[in-house]
Amino acid sequence: MQLTSILTLIALALLTNCATAASPAKNKSNSPSLGSVSDATPVRDLVFAQRTKVLLKADWHPVNGSPLARDGKNPACIVIHGGGWYKGDKTDMESISRRLARRGIPSLNINYRLAPEFRFPSPVLDTKDAIRWVKANSQALGVDPARICMFGYSAGAHLALMSGFTRPKDGLDDTTPPTARIFRFGSQSELIRKMPADLGVKVLVSGGTPSDLTDGKYNEYYEKFFGRPPSEIPDTYRKASPVTYVRRGLPPVFLYHGNHDWIVDVEQSRRLAVNLKKQDVDTEYLEVTLGHVATFLFDDKEVNAAVSFLESRI
Repeated sequence: MQLTSILTLIALALLTNCATAASPAKNKSNSPSLGSVSDATPVRDLVFAQRTKVLLKADWHPVNGSPLARDGKNPACIVIHGGGWYKGDKTDMESISRRLARRGIPSLNINYRLAPEFRFPSPVLDTKDAIRWVKANSQALGVDPARICMFGYSAGAHLALMSGFTRPKDGLDDTTPPTARIFRFGSQSELIRKMPADLGVKVLVSGGTPSDLTDGKYNEYYEKFFGRPPSEIPDTYRKASPVTYVRRGLPPVFLYHGNHDWIVDVEQSRRLAVNLKKQDVDTEYLEVTLGHVATFLFDDKEVNAAVSFLESRI
């Protein structure tokens, strides 16, 4: 058997084991027990928004006594799972949320609507709803709404950058008025009536990122996310690419990628890092000698570096 085939089988086995290990029994209660915001016990399966009758759920990971607190308010990070936009779950990012908490950064680890039932831009809108939820509930959460970061891997990294790079004029903020229902912390009935005007974030962390969707072969991921190849809807592919929105004034960005990645070409992150630096965006890029799945599974080096980047910029 050729080396490439062996490596492919190993990666697939690791991915299967990861999905199994990262999927503990879920709390099926519709009204999770909240406790106090200062309690370090995560709040599971809270509903942060509703779109197209879909309840969008997340886990809130609070912290006690964060060294990053200012005037009694903590930063916060929105954590976004991967899965090619058509699979995956917030439990996949549980380890990252826990490590953020240990370093004093509370996080909202979210689910979003999945393709092919919900294609672009649905997951981007959902991710922006998570920003709305944190900012609108910042007082109850003990969070500074001006110190929000985003951390995603793979498709989740794409959504993090799309949410952090785009502006209202790009047509992805859905603010006039938003079609989502955003809930108050601890409630699935009380709605936020006054939406935050500013959806800007402070720092972005993006691993294994598909940053230019116009560059690459039409594959199962794109088929599910878009439904049609780029030759038929090139403008949609450009609109869905973070690289389209690179400009001066973006928040600091930490990128990491495995240089043996056969799912998302490492050149996607290399070129993005170069383009960001050309626009004087505060950018750090870490490349490791692993593939797409292994970079996610064996990520201590990358996550430690990413959190250090967050700490110094948040």
